[in-house]
Amino acid sequence: MSHHTVAEELVIQLGHFGVKQILGITGDALNAFTNAIHKHHTIEWFTVRHEETAAFAAAAQAELTQALAVCAGTVGPGALHLVNGLYNAKRDRCPVLVITGHVPRPDHDGPYFQEVDIDKAFDDICVFNTTLRSPDQIARVLQRAISTAINQRGVAHLAIPTDIAVATIATQAAISVVERETAVEPDAAQIQALSALINAAERVSFLIGRGCRDAKSEVSELAKKLQAPIAHSIKGTECIEYDHPHSIGGIGHVGTPHGLKVLSECDLLLLLGTDFPYVEFLPRTVTIAQVDICAEHIGRRLPVAAGVVGDMREVLAALMPAVLPKKNAALKMLQKKREYWLEKVARAYAITSETTGVIHPQSVVRAVSELADADAVFCCDIGELTVWLARYLKMHGDQRLLSSFSHGSLGVALPAAIGAQALNKQRQVIAMSGDGGFGMLMADLVTAARYALPITQIIFNNAKFGFVELEMEAAGLPRFGTDLVNPDFAKVAEACGFEGITVRDPQALLPALTHALNTPKPVLIDVFVNPNELIIPSKIDPRTAYKFMQGKVKEMLIEKDIKVLFEH
Repeated sequence: MSHHTVAEELVIQLGHFGVKQILGITGDALNAFTNAIHKHHTIEWFTVRHEETAAFAAAAQAELTQALAVCAGTVGPGALHLVNGLYNAKRDRCPVLVITGHVPRPDHDGPYFQEVDIDKAFDDICVFNTTLRSPDQIARVLQRAISTAINQRGVAHLAIPTDIAVATIATQAAISVVERETAVEPDAAQIQALSALINAAERVSFLIGRGCRDAKSEVSELAKKLQAPIAHSIKGTECIEYDHPHSIGGIGHVGTPHGLKVLSECDLLLLLGTDFPYVEFLPRTVTIAQVDICAEHIGRRLPVAAGVVGDMREVLAALMPAVLPKKNAALKMLQKKREYWLEKVARAYAITSETTGVIHPQSVVRAVSELADADAVFCCDIGELTVWLARYLKMHGDQRLLSSFSHGSLGVALPAAIGAQALNKQRQVIAMSGDGGFGMLMADLVTAARYALPITQIIFNNAKFGFVELEMEAAGLPRFGTDLVNPDFAKVAEACGFEGITVRDPQALLPALTHALNTPKPVLIDVFVNPNELIIPSKIDPRTAYKFMQGKVKEMLIEKDIKVLFEH
């Protein structure tokens, strides 16, 4: 019987399970593990420049594939750097295994150099969280970690003390992990109750979320039969074609006014695969029914008249023969409102040979939409940019949209793009960031260049945290601390191994995007967008309008005082 280290056993077992890539940063407590990766050549190791990037990237890989992704960090500080990105995986129910080092067992609770209470630090994130106590545990603990991460759709954490990592053990049998069937058949009584509710309603509307991603055709067929308009959450953007005749628009803070009309101009609202958290946008006088694969999601935002637990495709397939076709005059009115809005948008933000002046961020999003491949992966940051993406990104085909829509973390775009592009260098991956979010993890431009990942990174440069500024003004506060002093991002990109392009003229935008998206190497485009672009909320009430006016007046007075101060 052959023998090797625990670290080697871990790598061998991960290889048996099918893990192909691991992202992270090595260090003294992880050296035995990365040495085993180097020795066995079965897993590709990606060295990142910040562990948060590794965690965001792994979360993106798990989101794209719904398969286990793996990231790693060394002891103490290195492990803690993973935490924020892992919260993204937790909130999006992504199966991620995180491996960290730990101080030697005899030195636990020393306190030892770089020691942290690692089990406690990871406890809130994980569905499985443990520190290896004995060398002989490795195979069965790894099996539990992987099985739990996959079947509970979450983060599993395994910490390995350095003395255990180098201990010698006999070769173990390959672990086996059984994945439960993801297609959950709905209960017949629940289907009957929901279909009765639908048949009794005069006007039905849909609000869809990410849970409809694998049921696009079923959603479309049911909407057509019921003549139901469809609104979507930001995470539901990728679940329906932008030009689908029943798609009216998004809802929420980043949605559109006509999208909100879908919710109010009905007598039955079907929530399909969404756990939409902003209850202020949901109607209180409309009957609500909900379909979700997670039973705990049903009714936790607002009371529902009927709920069905099950796989979306299975549920909608069962509903189709049980519901009666409908006519809905409200659908045609909503379609006309959206068509009018789309025509107005096209006129306002189209870049022609005569376009001059500022570059509107909406124009950038629309241009990227027109040029992107039908299976492109869009990796997008959080902030003001989210508004433009939610309203103007024309998704279609097999395109995907990755971000931090549940956790809401800045800095996610480039790391997510690294994860997505590492999976497939032939698939077009487009990262879109505000200058604030991009600055957080831009050191990992080096990572993308080092591994020849042909990412197109677009920066919406307005020299400020634009959405935070809007929030301040909406609260009646003057903007403060939101301005940014940026480096020349194109030169930074070139120093890191990217091609760097700066765009200030609208006429230069389309050529730059076309070049970047057709170049088989990493390219960064720093687009100077209009810093004073006005974000119109999807829903405006008198109190918000008054607070916004207060904030703007305070800004004017403060700026006047500063001007007077410098004049004297």
